[in-house]
Amino acid sequence: MDISDLPDHPDCDPAADPDWAGRPYDPDVLVLDDQVSLLRAWRHLVGSHDAHRRHSLWLLLIDEDDHPMAGVLEVEGCVDLPEPDQLDSMVAMLRDVLDDGAPGGRVAMLRARPGTHPVDAEDRRFAAGLLAACRRGGLPADLVHLATADRVVPLPPDDLPMSA
Repeated sequence: MDISDLPDHPDCDPAADPDWAGRPYDPDVLVLDDQVSLLRAWRHLVGSHDAHRRHSLWLLLIDEDDHPMAGVLEVEGCVDLPEPDQLDSMVAMLRDVLDDGAPGGRVAMLRARPGTHPVDAEDRRFAAGLLAACRRGGLPADLVHLATADRVVPLPPDDLPMSA
């Protein structure tokens, strides 16, 4: 299986997995050490289907032992990619939080938007901009995910524009 198989693979559905179904999100138990576990976590946190999905950016900090840190940050109303200086400030803040609480940790990010249309150029540009800001700020980052009204999918780096 490669990453292109993840969006519709039954192993990525938290409801179909007895270890995930009905279990509260527990950062002390949950380990996010591969793409399947991260995709499951996003589907658990934001839901696989949400007809009322709005534009937002979700941020999840993950410690050096691959456990999510308590709390998930949602930046609401994030329709367009923020300006580079705004992204750099956000990355610096996240880097400070990780340096203080989980040196060696990383960030996972998810772009949410309304609609059911597939991944488009704007989604790719948005993800590439987020990852570029993380690189500039020295913040390790997992691949970015996209949540639409009917699915949560990964945005593989190989599919992102190089210019961001």
